[in-house]
Amino acid sequence: MTPLTGFRKAWASRPELPDCSLVVATYERPVATVTLLAALNEMADPPGEVVVVDGSSGRDTERAVRDWSLTAGSPFDLIYVRSPAGLTLQRNVGVDASAGAFVFFLDDDCVPHDGYFREIRRAFVEDASRQIGAVAGAIINEMNKRLSGRWRARLALRLAERGEPGSYLSSGVSVPASTVAPFTGLRHVQVVPGGAVAYRREVLNECRFSLFFSGYAQGEDLEMSLRAGARWKLVWCGDAHVSHFHAVEGRPASVAKGRMEVRNRYFIWKRHAAPSRLDRFRFWADLAYGAVYDVATFASDPRSSSPLRHAWGVVRGLASCLTAPPRYIEPKAQREYDVALETLAPGSTRGRTVPAAPHTAA
Repeated sequence: MTPLTGFRKAWASRPELPDCSLVVATYERPVATVTLLAALNEMADPPGEVVVVDGSSGRDTERAVRDWSLTAGSPFDLIYVRSPAGLTLQRNVGVDASAGAFVFFLDDDCVPHDGYFREIRRAFVEDASRQIGAVAGAIINEMNKRLSGRWRARLALRLAERGEPGSYLSSGVSVPASTVAPFTGLRHVQVVPGGAVAYRREVLNECRFSLFFSGYAQGEDLEMSLRAGARWKLVWCGDAHVSHFHAVEGRPASVAKGRMEVRNRYFIWKRHAAPSRLDRFRFWADLAYGAVYDVATFASDPRSSSPLRHAWGVVRGLASCLTAPPRYIEPKAQREYDVALETLAPGSTRGRTVPAAPHTAA
């Protein structure tokens, strides 16, 4: 067990949704984190517990969350945990530090709307057969959009076949869900977004987020979806609205991002796809196409070198997949983190604290 520390501010009254826990993994984003907490504080249906898992190198986010917790009368238990950095690692810490039967995950730059937690919880509770393992929220400011130019060219070149939004193709791409118009009810999907989703506790007892992915960890939600979806049903709830405001802090440089995207995509494809010969050709051709597209983007507007640097990262990633393919053996899912929490006294605005026993999940 890895020991971690943090603090807890308990809510004196009974919370609105006591069986719901929200985990927020954050890195160097104190403003975004407090903005999310403030939004939760104003909701009619907040979760009973909010766990902020902070991988920041400094203490700015910790101070911001502590200061906010001492002045705001939040209608939920607030837990702050200092953690090693890494998105999937921090989410796993949040699983161990939380207690709810339904574990929600939101990116720190997301803001849920009223009804978000209630509607997702309803999808779980009304599933009498308990087949639904994960429910995604509807990111309403990223819906009903036209396919990007990159995707339209990919289809025109037949580097990917057409598929239902939210599905994963054997050529190694997931079909963007952003083209779907706002809807009501539930839709079956193969892929749920890591930044706006909830899982049954039982799923997380069987599957943890893969520590193959480190740092910013693009694609970790896709891999988790495919692994969980092998046994559980994944759905998209059109009535659970959330907005995503992309924060610029905490994102990797273009070269590192390009290399990471390729290696992560290759890892997921090798683990979960059953490709035909045509799918294999499409996979490698699409990687090369991505680098060419970046170069063309730079050529059309050379004011920023970011696309060119991203293309170089893609080339490096492609070469590394050929010479040193990524490999990772997934360990058995189990509790790994023992979180000891300092308790902020209820009603305190001065930061008086008393020792607390380690927080354990139900």
